[in-house]
Amino acid sequence: MFTDRIKEDRAFAAAKPGLLDVWLSGWRDSRFARIVAEAGQRLLSPGKSLTVRLSQGKYLSLSGTRYCRVECRRGAIWVTATGDGRDRVLTPGQRVTLTHGGKVLISGRGESSEAAVRWD
Repeated sequence: MFTDRIKEDRAFAAAKPGLLDVWLSGWRDSRFARIVAEAGQRLLSPGKSLTVRLSQGKYLSLSGTRYCRVECRRGAIWVTATGDGRDRVLTPGQRVTLTHGGKVLISGRGESSEAAVRWD
């Protein structure tokens, strides 16, 4: 249609985008920015972690976790989670990773139990 590239570029540059084009580009850009931000947050965030000392009969309860890793540092601890079906007793150096969403309950066994917990 156009024989001269310069005339073609001027004609397309002068064309104004329609309302639908503006709406679609805004939605695409905001959705893309949101997805990139969420991916960056997942990759770069250190997650949440806690080191806690629990004596006999004292409990730590975490709810709404998607991923939880519990490590026994000292003494013995008891770990149970909804959807897991098993109770675990950990001794120093042992760890368990729970990938079921829901509530995690950690209890100390003995006078000086220490656990390191990381969740996301």
